[in-house]
Amino acid sequence: MAKKIEHEAADNGMTLDEVSAFVADAFASGAKGDEIVHAAVTLRQRLRSARVNVPVQPEDRPHVEK
Repeated sequence: MAKKIEHEAADNGMTLDEVSAFVADAFASGAKGDEIVHAAVTLRQRLRSARVNVPVQPEDRPHVEK
């Protein structure tokens, strides 16, 4: 099971403050930094929304060898 963190732009595109709030929310929800971020952009290549799935249980995390 994973928790979906999603933020959308308040206006025409996400500001740096909105992106920062998204990242802070993801880390506060248990993200470790290795999760893939999914984004939607406008036709003018502005960030419309960003989302990430944060595993709730440690065993739900994929094993990544480094």
